[in-house]
Amino acid sequence: MEYCREDFVHFAKICFENFGDRVKKWATINEPNIVAETSYINGTFPPNHCSLPFGNCSTGNSDVEPLLAVQNMLMSHAKAVKLYRDQFQVKQGGSIGIIVHAFHFEPHSDDKFGYEAVERAYAFNIAWILDPLIYGEYPALMRRYIGEDLPKFSKDEVKLVKGSLDFIGINHYSTLYAIDCFHYPHCTASENRSIRGFAGLGIYRDGYCPPNHKGVSENVLQDFKRIDYHKAYLAALVKATREGAKVQGYFAWSLLITLNGSRL
Repeated sequence: MEYCREDFVHFAKICFENFGDRVKKWATINEPNIVAETSYINGTFPPNHCSLPFGNCSTGNSDVEPLLAVQNMLMSHAKAVKLYRDQFQVKQGGSIGIIVHAFHFEPHSDDKFGYEAVERAYAFNIAWILDPLIYGEYPALMRRYIGEDLPKFSKDEVKLVKGSLDFIGINHYSTLYAIDCFHYPHCTASENRSIRGFAGLGIYRDGYCPPNHKGVSENVLQDFKRIDYHKAYLAALVKATREGAKVQGYFAWSLLITLNGSRL
């Protein structure tokens, strides 16, 4: 894997040298958790690796390969950050970070099992990426359920990866319900797995949206609940932006480090 990481750093250096006088916000990799999901769990994106019950690919192991891919991406990110900080940051005056895909999770059931499922859903999606970059280690919940298949960082790697962030970028699209696969029969075979933290994800809990058919009252079609929801959501976004999460343009570059060392 080491030569894959060095290829990434070489690519990063070219970007720093050629664009660093204009680019002040660098994002090393966009949504590494989604890269792991689409490329090594369900296999819908290149290199199209997966295994049953997640998908029917010609090669792959959905329970193990995404763990190795994320480890490789995190170390590639950390090495690129070190290069930027050592050779370019002082002169160019920029900052460097990473971008994660971040759903919000709510409990599907209003009991301790539902809230435990939320905790696992966060650990196996967002904290999977951010915990090593902040604390130098994967979430304890991942270690608990995945065991020895979850890669470990050496002492030198911990020093490199821990704190390798000037900022955290968040791509947030929606909220999902987390379902406890240990106690409820709602999970699919691909959700009731260690790589998922035994947490299923649902889009509804107490029924569907009002159907659009004859006989529905005009008041229902006005859908004031959604209007209020969107207003509150946008208001919270504006508040967060004003309090420090400033939206700035950045030149985002990424290089997918695949398990076989090829570059896409």
